[in-house]
Amino acid sequence: MDIKTIAGILGLVITLGGLFVQVGQILNRLEVVEARTVPNIAPLEKELSILRTELEGLKARNSNPLMQW
Repeated sequence: MDIKTIAGILGLVITLGGLFVQVGQILNRLEVVEARTVPNIAPLEKELSILRTELEGLKARNSNPLMQW
């Protein structure tokens, strides 16, 4: 074996090792993203429904010309 063959094999091994490190980092980032949870928006939906009801009441009161100032 001459020096060119040894250097080529060493370069190939280093390249494959770097590739495995990159794949490992990407998989780690993917696990972190998958572990995130979606926030609970049920309280916000309840508050939104209350606000919509109040808004409808205000619209009904303001739409009557006799109730205006």
